[in-house]
Amino acid sequence: MNKKIIEDAALVCENVVKAINQRNRGNLNCHSYCPGEDALVNVLNKLTIEIKDVEPECYIRLNKELKNLRTPNCVNPFSFGAVNAIVGILKMKYINVNNKKKFFISHSSSDKDIVNAFVKEILMLGCGFKYDDIFCTLDTTSIRTGDDFREEIVKNMRECDYVLLFISENYNQSDVCKNEMGAAWALGKRVLPFVLPGISFSQMGFLNVVKQGALVTDKSKLDELYSEVCSFYQIKQDWINFNKSKDSFIDFINERNKSIGKIVIG
Repeated sequence: MNKKIIEDAALVCENVVKAINQRNRGNLNCHSYCPGEDALVNVLNKLTIEIKDVEPECYIRLNKELKNLRTPNCVNPFSFGAVNAIVGILKMKYINVNNKKKFFISHSSSDKDIVNAFVKEILMLGCGFKYDDIFCTLDTTSIRTGDDFREEIVKNMRECDYVLLFISENYNQSDVCKNEMGAAWALGKRVLPFVLPGISFSQMGFLNVVKQGALVTDKSKLDELYSEVCSFYQIKQDWINFNKSKDSFIDFINERNKSIGKIVIG
């Protein structure tokens, strides 16, 4: 299933709805919202081809409504209502269900090596989560070209279960990071602050007052994270595998510290 076609159809239908609502309110500028009948029909024709084999019931109904969709002045409201409902069902089934992230990673781009290692070793290899379970702005595919990155950040933070903060000197100097931190608290999310090497708990700012942070290399705190997410998502625990991944992560931090001349973590 080509999700892009479903997304395009949903966007066109959304703009048609806006135009119809403007017209019903007596506004004459509905054409500024409307993509036009041709654009609507074109994207729906592409959609029917895409769903013919995988969604035969939706395919039959969509084809039927397409025959009556065009009118001299505007789309047929009854046919469009059915079309919009079908597109909404497809979007819910193939798009929305897969968009929800379990983890939102709040970080400074200057700390990407540590964050990437944490995501790989702790969340993916250790806990068994998939790449699609994690929203991390280090990933250039997380936010598409043309998207408002602020809206995407708030949307993904609102939908996630956990917000992981990776506090560092770089983090404290970033206005974007501070805004993400504030949004996480405002949304009432489960916030887990991890302190990176080179910064003390006292440098966590106001966060140190309201939330106890954990050293990112503290094995007991990483164990707590594993136990909590396994319980929350009803994951069968595999401590042998998790401990192996945890040790790999800490070894990475130690080697990194050696290379930049910091004290090695024991």
